[in-house]
Amino acid sequence: MIRRLPSLTAIAGSVVAVAAIVAGACNRAPGVRGSAVARVIGPVDGTLANGDVRLSFRFEAPGQGDGPFPAFVIGHGSGEVRKEDCLGLAGNLLRRGFAILCYDKRGVGRSTGTYVGVDAINSHELIPDLAADMAAAVRFIRNRPEVDPRRVGLIGGSQAGWIIPHAARDAGVNFMILLVGPTVSVGEEIYFSKFAEETTTPLARLGGVLKRYEGPRGFDPRLDLEALDIPGLWLLAGSDRSIPTPETVAILDDLIAAGKPYERVVYPKADHSLRGTAIWPDIDRWLDANVAK
Repeated sequence: MIRRLPSLTAIAGSVVAVAAIVAGACNRAPGVRGSAVARVIGPVDGTLANGDVRLSFRFEAPGQGDGPFPAFVIGHGSGEVRKEDCLGLAGNLLRRGFAILCYDKRGVGRSTGTYVGVDAINSHELIPDLAADMAAAVRFIRNRPEVDPRRVGLIGGSQAGWIIPHAARDAGVNFMILLVGPTVSVGEEIYFSKFAEETTTPLARLGGVLKRYEGPRGFDPRLDLEALDIPGLWLLAGSDRSIPTPETVAILDDLIAAGKPYERVVYPKADHSLRGTAIWPDIDRWLDANVAK
């Protein structure tokens, strides 16, 4: 998920793949914030600042309906992700009545800074840096007149499973959706991928592989997940070869049992891309229940 480009498996770990799987479900489901949106305001392109880093962004808002609108900042998966890679996901959210903001990852496209791939050793620094970029985007979008600052959330896939909870704590967002996002540490995910990605080893035989891991854990999202108290939805793949879904589910179930307002849905036959999986009915149901109209 976080090391190899441009192989198809690695690309599937990024928002590039997430955008591909969500692009097909363009019509919003009944019951989600009024009627479908026919046009949008924007796109508005520009830059926003996180310290010395300038992030190139694209902002859009629904073009009809009663604003200000709820909003999502879209987070990144692994690799050199650009704002154009978010278009499929952005379009579906716009049609559901949400304003959206996408941005080039730092050091990618028109964003300044230096792009560095995440590993177990550098993740203690890099994940907070990437989360700080996302938090800066939240602060920016909250000041847009089209956006309701009380209804701002985060969404993203794969590597964003580490970034989003940290950014949520930093920026104080209201809700979050994580597509095939891991709850295990960076080191554990890398170790699992070593045995699972680009192999045909039955996943059932890898059930205990993480118990053997004695290497560096790297960034661990559990501290952020334990500290947060906002609604969160995880959509996970039962045949994922990038993140260890059973261990991710076990952590989430522990947090849910402890009272955290989290929910998870596992699609047994889906892989890390979620391609061909009907995720939007679950997203629509969750949005109706957790994002105030």
